[in-house]
Amino acid sequence: MNTIVYLIRHSVKLKNNYIEEYNSSQSNTVRDEKIILSSEGEKRAEILSNEKELQNLDAIYASNCVRTLQTAKYIIEKQNLKVNIDERFDERRVGKPNDGTIKDWFTRQHIDENFRTEGGESQKDVRERFSKAFYEVLEKNKGKRIAIFSHGYAITFFLLKWCRLLDIDETRKRKISFNNKIVLDKRLNAPEVFKLVINENNEVIDIQNIEFEDLPNKDK
Repeated sequence: MNTIVYLIRHSVKLKNNYIEEYNSSQSNTVRDEKIILSSEGEKRAEILSNEKELQNLDAIYASNCVRTLQTAKYIIEKQNLKVNIDERFDERRVGKPNDGTIKDWFTRQHIDENFRTEGGESQKDVRERFSKAFYEVLEKNKGKRIAIFSHGYAITFFLLKWCRLLDIDETRKRKISFNNKIVLDKRLNAPEVFKLVINENNEVIDIQNIEFEDLPNKDK
């Protein structure tokens, strides 16, 4: 029996321009983990929980970040499930700010799997930790329907384990394919859903980008 895994990017997060001042000695990593959904993000997360495709799930996993848990909570409560929190599904560690010193950092991190900024993670780093957690989840949930709530970079870098990157540009539009079939050709939505079908040998036999008409693109 095949296992179905939905990789779900969190809903719309609160923009930084709504924060007047952030007086904290906490690290950037801890601050990032605390970012919440916007009011629109909450509404879109609830809409997501009603989508037919995501009913009758067996297990829920989420990164160690508030915004993924806030996105997942509607499904968790409606389907009476418990969430498994695993920091290996967290977003890529950015490291030092990139925009001022490395203008093409966004495209470079997709093209070169070993590229990283000081204190940050590379594409390969993210994929390795994500993969380890992913296969542990598969072993515990053979033949089941699983949702993993994560983040845009983390999910994209993980998908490149099987997918081919066809194009990436400064507008953050990604074009990737799986077995010569286009899986993604746009900026990521918030939330965004990818469906992976995995056979009994833990081989990925299909990848789809599931889009919902009542969740138009909102890549924030």
